[in-house]
Amino acid sequence: MQMSPYTPGEVAEEVYGREPILEGIRRDLAFMTVEPRFAGRIRVFAGPRGVGKTSLLRAAQADAERVGRLGFQTVFVTAGDGPLLLSLIESLKEVQLGPVSFGGEAGAAGAPASSQGRRLQRVLVAAGEEAQSRSHGLVILIDEIQSADPEGLKALAYAWQQMQSEHRDLPMAAYTAGLSHSQDVITDAVSFAERFKYQHLQNLSRQDAEQALRSPAAQKGVTWSEDALVAALDLAGGYPFFIQVVGDETWQAAGHPGPGTLIEPKQVAGAISGFDDTRQSFFRARWQKATPAESQFLRAMAAHGEGPVRRGAIADEMGRSTNDISMARRSLLDKGLIDATSHGYLEFTAPGFAEFIREESSDSL
Repeated sequence: MQMSPYTPGEVAEEVYGREPILEGIRRDLAFMTVEPRFAGRIRVFAGPRGVGKTSLLRAAQADAERVGRLGFQTVFVTAGDGPLLLSLIESLKEVQLGPVSFGGEAGAAGAPASSQGRRLQRVLVAAGEEAQSRSHGLVILIDEIQSADPEGLKALAYAWQQMQSEHRDLPMAAYTAGLSHSQDVITDAVSFAERFKYQHLQNLSRQDAEQALRSPAAQKGVTWSEDALVAALDLAGGYPFFIQVVGDETWQAAGHPGPGTLIEPKQVAGAISGFDDTRQSFFRARWQKATPAESQFLRAMAAHGEGPVRRGAIADEMGRSTNDISMARRSLLDKGLIDATSHGYLEFTAPGFAEFIREESSDSL
């Protein structure tokens, strides 16, 4: 018997389908070890919940700490637990800055963004110089950036803008992750949001999803048959969280297989009940988060299938104008229940949610 290599709901040790992104980060940081420089744009990896954003950031952090001979010093912050400015300063203390004092650096509440930005800049410069003295430089990672307060985002943007011109040779980079509407949140808070570079994360391709099932099992000497793999992939629909769930449930149905075992369709069939229970609980938790106005929006959207669904079609279904439904749309984006896939179109962030909503709606009639 062997423990399951699949980790639903946990930060994954290996990130599948994001290798091009991680390779780009490793390449950029490797260049910084040869020619120290300040990375002038803050990277933002945006996407719905369950696509592995936190795991991606943690993988980037681990890679940064291994780059070159000395690696980079890193700090990791999760936005939303408090003011972003204070969270950054507290985390930067962990770089062990020797004699540098942080007293009063957070500034008074309500201080101008430029003033807050200058205070943050002083802390970042001190941290970056200390990190450079002991490593190749400093990498800052911020998760859930869509939950950051506007003042904190402004301070970060101002500080980063000034450092680009005043500390060009200081090796420092920032990578962040957030929900799909992170760009809207940042743009609302910061007038010069071009300082941020956005990349949208979507569900895994069939090939990457296959690797996410095959590779963890192979590391334990276990093989998936082709038919079993197809059945599992059809259940998961490319959604990274569901891939981990179906992998874990199948592993249990196979009796925690030992090396040399072949996973067959009958084990995937044995996983369906557990997978459905997890998925139903997952959907129900999301459905219960919705207000009455949001529930009406979701029902109208589900009437058009899994999506993408044109925003105008949702408004028509509700008998409203697109302006009338904008608040519900924004709040559903904030909660991560829907995703803006392209201009004017929306889709559910998890496959199967539309069917769940239709069933819930018919049961309530």
